[in-house]
Amino acid sequence: MSSPAYLLVAHGSRDPRPAKIVNHLAVQMRERLGGHPVGTAALDCQPQPLHEQLERFCQQVQSPVQILPLFLLPGVHVREDIPEEVAIARSHLPDSQTIEILPYLGSHDGLSQVLREQIQARGDCQAWILLAHGSRRPGGNAPIEAIAAQLPQQVGRPVRPAYWSVEPSLERQLDEYEQAGYARVGVLPYFLCPGGLTDAISEQLRSRSGLHLDLSETLSESPHLIEVLLDLRQRVPVPFAG
Repeated sequence: MSSPAYLLVAHGSRDPRPAKIVNHLAVQMRERLGGHPVGTAALDCQPQPLHEQLERFCQQVQSPVQILPLFLLPGVHVREDIPEEVAIARSHLPDSQTIEILPYLGSHDGLSQVLREQIQARGDCQAWILLAHGSRRPGGNAPIEAIAAQLPQQVGRPVRPAYWSVEPSLERQLDEYEQAGYARVGVLPYFLCPGGLTDAISEQLRSRSGLHLDLSETLSESPHLIEVLLDLRQRVPVPFAG
């Protein structure tokens, strides 16, 4: 069997910044792999659905394809949407075409190293908030809570989880830190790329008084991220029906 080509699958956005970053990650990965095919696709905000993007990529590379989901949490997109789109693509392609799905980006423990590096780069922050979008699905925020629970042991500073769309909110956690006597607090945005949401977070922090606040960059800014992506290639593909 020939070596697989890789397809980085992101959420998709009308904001041009995420697509630019994902394309750059594909270029970096391609260079590190000696020119091996690495493409990009997205679930939303594209002229074609994901299965058509996947079919076109398979036809271009004429080799087995492994999909690398650029998602941080195991939500509906990872568990249902991507496998369903792959199943549709498979039904339109020759039986000889192999398509596999690698573990999603957020499953890799190397992201914790990225967060530790961000904290250590800002040694004057007394406490931190790990801020994610948040999920209303039961257990959907457990990975964030687990990371926030582990980081204090590694960096020697308190870290609390917060969410943009559910409680505990960013504002609530900032209030609690201020009441506890902290003067300088850092915020770790648990987002792959900057976009409208990180812009809103930055605006909220600018309007906040009473604390000195430091907003870190998104995960895509870390030079360690490409190492995580390359290592995910070595992981066992996720079994799915389709």
